[in-house]
Amino acid sequence: MTIAIHTKYIGPTDKRGARISATCVRLNDTKRVLVGFDHALDGVARHAVAAHELVRKHFAHSKDWPNPELMYAGETLDGKGFVFTVSPTVEA
Repeated sequence: MTIAIHTKYIGPTDKRGARISATCVRLNDTKRVLVGFDHALDGVARHAVAAHELVRKHFAHSKDWPNPELMYAGETLDGKGFVFTVSPTVEA
């Protein structure tokens, strides 16, 4: 099954710096990671790092995922994040 990963920018607070959240919901099971905001990268690359970290942490057998041919991204309508699809199939 192909998965969709939603990423979102989370602004800084008094206690924490800016972060990117990556979330995937499959069969009522939510997977989520937070990664620091890397100022050296551009917008989609920052979010791709978070999506990759989610796959690495929760779908460990998919180690070759960052292959650009397997990753597709589109910006969300609110402009605060991206949706990534991971293909080929990533099994839970």
